[in-house]
Amino acid sequence: MSRALYNEVYHRPIKSKHTNIYLKSHNSIVMARNLALVIILYLFLIFLHFSTSCLGAPRRTTNPVSDAIADQITDQITDQLRKTLKKQFQKNNENNDTANGEVPQSSGTYEVSFTIGTPPQNATAILEIASGFIWTQCKTCDVCLNQTTPLYNPQSSSTYSNFSSPNCNSTNSNYRDVCDYIGITPDACPDDSCYYARNYYQGQNSSGLYATDNFTFGSTSVSDIVFGCGLENYGDYDNSSGILNLGWGPLSLVSQARIMRFSYCLSSDQRKKSTVNFGSHAKLQGPGQSTPLIRNHRYPNWYYVGLANITVGTTLLDIPSSTFKIREDGTGGVYLLTNEWPLTYFEVAAYDLVKQAIVSMMNQTTVDGSDLGLDLCYKNVTKWPTLTLHFDGGATLKLKTVNYVYKDADTGRQCLAILSWKGESSLGSLIMMDTNFVYDLENKTISFERCFSDSTSSVISNIPHLITTMALFLFCMLKFF
Repeated sequence: MSRALYNEVYHRPIKSKHTNIYLKSHNSIVMARNLALVIILYLFLIFLHFSTSCLGAPRRTTNPVSDAIADQITDQITDQLRKTLKKQFQKNNENNDTANGEVPQSSGTYEVSFTIGTPPQNATAILEIASGFIWTQCKTCDVCLNQTTPLYNPQSSSTYSNFSSPNCNSTNSNYRDVCDYIGITPDACPDDSCYYARNYYQGQNSSGLYATDNFTFGSTSVSDIVFGCGLENYGDYDNSSGILNLGWGPLSLVSQARIMRFSYCLSSDQRKKSTVNFGSHAKLQGPGQSTPLIRNHRYPNWYYVGLANITVGTTLLDIPSSTFKIREDGTGGVYLLTNEWPLTYFEVAAYDLVKQAIVSMMNQTTVDGSDLGLDLCYKNVTKWPTLTLHFDGGATLKLKTVNYVYKDADTGRQCLAILSWKGESSLGSLIMMDTNFVYDLENKTISFERCFSDSTSSVISNIPHLITTMALFLFCMLKFF
C-alpha cells in the first residue's frame, strides 16, 4: 500500500471506485489472515494439552468414573481445607516434655470436612500420606477425644456394616485387596468383628473395629469405604474426628476410590489458600521437575524418593551414595511425611555433613536449643546458607528458609529444623511447604514446582518452556502437514 493510499484510508473517506475495490479486497485478506491466526492459536492450545502424543510419549489411561469422582472430591476438599496450628514443639526425648515456643504456621496440620453414612453425618479428618489408613471416632468409643463435630454413630447409618471374614469372599476386588493386606482369613474374626490397632508418634494411637460405609465429599459419594471405627483413641488430633489418608496402601482414600493422581500445595502463610487436588486437577502449572516414587516392600504404604545429595550454600556435600538408599531388608531410604510431623530427619552421616557445612558458613556462636528438641540454634541471624536437595533423575529442590529453619519468637532463637536419625531419613511437612507436589501413582513419579511464586518471576521462568513448546508445535505441524 502506498503512503498516499495509507493516508487516505486512515485519515479521510475515499470515494474512488477503484480504491473501494482495493479496500474490499484488502479487508478480505485481513479477515482471512486473522482467521488463520485464530486457527493456528487454537491448534497451538490443543497441542499444549496433547504435546507428548506427537513425540510418541505414553498417554495416561483414564477411568471416567474415578476421574469424575476425583474432580468432585477436589472441589470439596479444596473448599473445606483449613489449617490448624500446633501449639508447641515437643522434645525429642523419653519424657516428652513440651516447650513454650510457638511452632510456625507451616508446621500445622491440614483438616478436611466430609460426611459419613446414610443419612450423612458430619466428620473432619487430618489429611496425611504416611499411615495408609482411614479412621474416625465412633459414638460407641470407650476412650474418646474432643472433636468439633458430633461423634459418628454407626447405628444411625443404614449403609454401615462391620468388615470381617465374609467380606473376603466378596466380588468387590477392593475388599479382597484389603483382606490380603491386613491378613484376614475365613476364621480370623469368628464373631463377625475384626479389630485394628494403629500406633503413631508420641503416644498417639487408635484401635477399634474395621467397618465399611459411604463417604461423601460435597455431592460425590464413594461407597463401601473400608475404615476404622475408633473405640479407644489417644493423643492430640487438633479436635478432628480422625485421619484421612492418601498413602499407597489399599486402605487409603486414593486406593479405594481408584484415584491415580493427586497433588497438594500447603501454604506457610495463612493468608494464602492451601489446595489439594485429585484426578485431572492434579497437575503442574509450569514445566516443573520429576523424580521416581519408590516402593519399599517393608513399608508398602509409604512414599519413598531417591535423594542423591545435598548442597549447602554453593558447596555440594560429599555424601556417600549409599546413605539414602533402601537396603535389601527394607531399612534406610527417604520417605515423605506431611502434616503430623514438621521436622526433617537425615541419616546420621548426611546430617553431620550438613551441620558441619552450616556451622562453617555461619561463623558465629551457637546457642542451646535442647528445650525445643533442636540441635543447631543461633541468635541474631540475618541470613542462613541455602539448602538444595538433589534427587534421582536430576531433579533439584532449592529450599526457602521457612522450609528448614524454626524461628522462636519468644527467645529470638533460630534453629535448624532438621535432626539426625540412625538408619533412615524422612522429609517433613516444613520442607514441603509452598511447593506443589504432584503424585502420579500410575507412572510412579512425583513432580514438583514452587507455588505462590511472584507472577513476574513465574512468567520469566516459563519463557524457556514456552520456546521449547512452540518449537515442538512447529515440528508436529511439519510432521502432520
